[in-house]
Amino acid sequence: MSTSYADSAQAREWDRRFDEWGKPRINLDESTHDYDLTAERKRNAAERESLRRRIAATMAQMEKVCSPKGDPA
Repeated sequence: MSTSYADSAQAREWDRRFDEWGKPRINLDESTHDYDLTAERKRNAAERESLRRRIAATMAQMEKVCSPKGDPA
């Protein structure tokens, strides 16, 4: 008795979705916590806040030298 390609594809799909006991496989992203990613997000947030402050300070210095358009000098 031969098996068809469809049967083989169905078996591969089953192997991909279920473990040896027929339980659905869990995605590794759902079962673990990436502490490095959390630290990186905090670092990026701090960097963006620092950048925002530096840009605001630079804009304040520029406005002292050249008044914004529309303001009488």
